[in-house]
Amino acid sequence: MAGRVSDEVVFGAVLAVIAEQGYERATTRAIADAAGINEATLFRRFTSKQNLLRQAVRSNFTGFALDLDAPGDDVEADLLTIVSYYARLYETRGGVVLTLMREAKFSPEVASVLAEPESLLERVDEVILHHQRRGALVVEPPRHTFFALVGPLMMRSFARRVDKRATQAPADPAAVVRRFLHGHRA
Repeated sequence: MAGRVSDEVVFGAVLAVIAEQGYERATTRAIADAAGINEATLFRRFTSKQNLLRQAVRSNFTGFALDLDAPGDDVEADLLTIVSYYARLYETRGGVVLTLMREAKFSPEVASVLAEPESLLERVDEVILHHQRRGALVVEPPRHTFFALVGPLMMRSFARRVDKRATQAPADPAAVVRRFLHGHRA
């Protein structure tokens, strides 16, 4: 008899299936098959597809620790922390991130699951505002700054999804931050 399939394996399966099929089209049967478990076991452990996605997203974000509790005086170091986090996230989970961002607008279930990642973005906003107040960054809405900062990472992830032949090397976070600061210092 096979051992119990770990939550991490199930979470990886749900994120992979949703990245490929989208939340609405992803069936619990497809998720269970990808995880190597019975669909009834999936429901017994996670109760619903929405709860499964919520726990998978929570687990994924916990695994990508982002220490933003105390922004410092070094804007480059703080932005490097942010870019390094999102570079890892987009390299490993870019497909599901883009899929969920697209579907959140139309699916209340997906939108509610993305509340936790939204709280992370609010912490990023605070770091950006801190450096804007210090005069280290151009003053603009913090989300504009955030998307200008991580936009190149998102586009690399998007390009790899669209063009399976894309072979770009992973982004160099330090280079991304240097290029960003070239045009965004106050």
